[in-house]
Amino acid sequence: MRILDIEKISERLFECPEVRQKLCRDYCIEDTGNPIDMAARLVESLGQTHPQKNEKGDRKNNSMVFRAAALALASNMRKWSRFLDRRGEFESLLENYNHVAFSNAVNSDRPRIQKVAECLGGQTGRKDAEAIKKWAFLLGGDVEYYGALEELQNNISKFVRPEEVVPVLAAFLGSPKKRAEEKWPPCGMKTWKTPGMGMILASEFLRNLHWEGFKPDRHIKRLLLKWFPEVVEKKSARADYLARHILCGRSKELIEDITFSLVGVAVTPVGCNCTKADNLVWALGAYVETKKKESDTVYWKTISPE
Repeated sequence: MRILDIEKISERLFECPEVRQKLCRDYCIEDTGNPIDMAARLVESLGQTHPQKNEKGDRKNNSMVFRAAALALASNMRKWSRFLDRRGEFESLLENYNHVAFSNAVNSDRPRIQKVAECLGGQTGRKDAEAIKKWAFLLGGDVEYYGALEELQNNISKFVRPEEVVPVLAAFLGSPKKRAEEKWPPCGMKTWKTPGMGMILASEFLRNLHWEGFKPDRHIKRLLLKWFPEVVEKKSARADYLARHILCGRSKELIEDITFSLVGVAVTPVGCNCTKADNLVWALGAYVETKKKESDTVYWKTISPE
């Protein structure tokens, strides 16, 4: 079977001096001259791959959830480097991710949301700012969101394979169907729907909470389809089953998103964090193997099936 060659991807990311310089600037990392080390620094700069074992028993509070949601929305359809330039201002406007203080500030300072939108910029700036406000109000109630999320995760895990839990959870949070919510009713909330998020941003939200997974965005889909067409075909049937029978949905977009999230997990090498693999493949697609300019470089390796 074929899996991602993480070392080869890391080397190619930092092979071209111009691209290396751009990556160092965009992600605020040091040019050490070692591609493997620099790839690790790039992933670390995103803050999504902290070891789970250090967090065992550490249930995140609602402010931590608010931070994860706000950063996910901040990544929506805009260059991360642009956001990093305004991150200090963004965090100040959000009261350093204190959802209660931010809710109070929004109520007393009407222009605050517009300032957040201007800070984010891009075509979705206002929409993302409004979604952040909805998250603050959602988390300001009596709900202990992370505990409820863990319970939902445990319930879903009874119906799917271990590697499918996070993709199914992200798909559910992004677009919960009525029949599925009847199976897994929201705890203290009107709905499980994550404000301002579909499956892709819900995946980013979960990764910001340090849950491993592949975010099925356009770069990921394009490269995984080119490199692993047979895996895509195999996982599409399983995705169709999960969408219809577990999530009670049948849209083409839902099935496609689940498919590529499953493919990413399937081709990640044993011992490699799935989120790390995703971050590196995404960067490769955004900076090196860009759309319609893909090379014939081999980014996978073959291993014997267990």
